[in-house]
Amino acid sequence: MAVNTQQKTPWYRVGWVWYIIFMKFAVITACIITAILIYRNPVSMVVDDYYREGRSINLQLQRVAEAEARDISFYMDISDDQVTVRFRSGEAEDNAALRVTFYHPTMHDFDFELLMPRSGDGNYRQALPEPIAGHWRVDIEPINQIWRVSQNIHLPSPGTIEILPVNYGI
Repeated sequence: MAVNTQQKTPWYRVGWVWYIIFMKFAVITACIITAILIYRNPVSMVVDDYYREGRSINLQLQRVAEAEARDISFYMDISDDQVTVRFRSGEAEDNAALRVTFYHPTMHDFDFELLMPRSGDGNYRQALPEPIAGHWRVDIEPINQIWRVSQNIHLPSPGTIEILPVNYGI
């Protein structure tokens, strides 16, 4: 009869055991890091009250319709450090300042608003906080928010940008 003289290796000296243990700890660590990131940086595109948001969308569409009724449109020139806006058609009633808001499509932290006073030549000028590039949505409205004109633009633009009121058929 043959005697088995081969010694058994203890489990902690087998490489595959440590590989499996390492992979389980790596997955658990990744889950914890993901949970921390989600908790610290919540998604800002989620709306809590859909009814109120829907009502405000209807009010905004009425403001675009008002801009169409008044035939208000703009020319916009953007350089590295300044924005210039002038009326293409229509005119503001009181020649007061305009509120121009730049919305980044994905990062709300990049959004900014400019209050643009009317200069002596009829243009509205304001310095940019920093040079901007990429895709943006621009909203132009008076201080009293009676009407609004919006346009999606891509910067840098080689020339003057026309901003027209668009209600998307609503």
